[in-house]
Amino acid sequence: MKLSITNYKTFRWMLLGLFPLLAVSCKKDEIRSKELMVFLQPDLPGIPTQTQQLDLTHTPIEVRGEKNTQVHAYTSRELDYAIDLTIQPAPDMLASYNALRGQNNAILPAGSYQITSGEKYSIAKGERVSQPIQIQITSPEMLTNPDGYVLPLAITKVESKDKGVVISNTHKAVYVRISYAYTNVESTQAVPTGTFAVRTAWNVTVSNITNGNPATNLIDGNNSTVWRSSNSAGAEKWIQVDMGAATTMKGMRMSPSYSSTNDNATKLTVRTSNDGTTWTFQGIWNGTTYATGTNANNPDYKGIQFIAPVTARYFRLEYNAWPSGNRVGMAELNVVE
Repeated sequence: MKLSITNYKTFRWMLLGLFPLLAVSCKKDEIRSKELMVFLQPDLPGIPTQTQQLDLTHTPIEVRGEKNTQVHAYTSRELDYAIDLTIQPAPDMLASYNALRGQNNAILPAGSYQITSGEKYSIAKGERVSQPIQIQITSPEMLTNPDGYVLPLAITKVESKDKGVVISNTHKAVYVRISYAYTNVESTQAVPTGTFAVRTAWNVTVSNITNGNPATNLIDGNNSTVWRSSNSAGAEKWIQVDMGAATTMKGMRMSPSYSSTNDNATKLTVRTSNDGTTWTFQGIWNGTTYATGTNANNPDYKGIQFIAPVTARYFRLEYNAWPSGNRVGMAELNVVE
């Protein structure tokens, strides 16, 4: 059957008339919008490093710190159509994370955490943020690497009726970082309760002295006499005590120096030893200088309190911070048993 010229023209116009309908049909099935990006972001405002930080402190009896956190996925604008996301651990991204930051984090061990909300997430129509991606540290006692741990989480798949959505190249991942610290020193200045050790057998050595302010002043029972270090900015500043025999200690009591109040410690490293050679780090003590209105006759005693009692023959206090000047000092030092 041959088409006449008239019929051919009619058929051609019929086909042309179908094209707009076909185009509309394609647009309904496959939307391709512009500038629609999905990305991950830590829930810590002002931090540009894509890192969600958790700080854990290990003590002899427990692990302290926040063990739960969450992050979210976001889009660059409100959605015309819902988006489904797959978000999974991405251990292969750890090396670049460490290199960029000059760190040596280990990958967070699989048995130490769980992502309690699974790996499937969605961002609803009209929204810009997903439901929370929840991470729980389930076995914090496993995490003893001094350099810390990182769990990289990355968007691995995006599904939407809008085919124009893309995953951000720079923010496709967040990094949950867990730091490690150890302490056996409570974060308090309260003096431990108990009895004071007898100091008659004590041998006290110090880093250096100012003439007229020897180490023996620390155990002479007089709050008006003090030990003062040398006036050298670069010299070490520490007190070391040989108690003569192993002693079980709850902590220490320190009497501030009132002869030069800027000498008093506000930060000390505390170590103990059984032989005076090998030292065990117990923790960092943070405190304040003396209280206004106190004096040598009514001193503002400061306490170093161990979380778990320590049995040792030696202990050592290393000065890390004090109000000002090059000297440090103390009036009296006792051990609480």
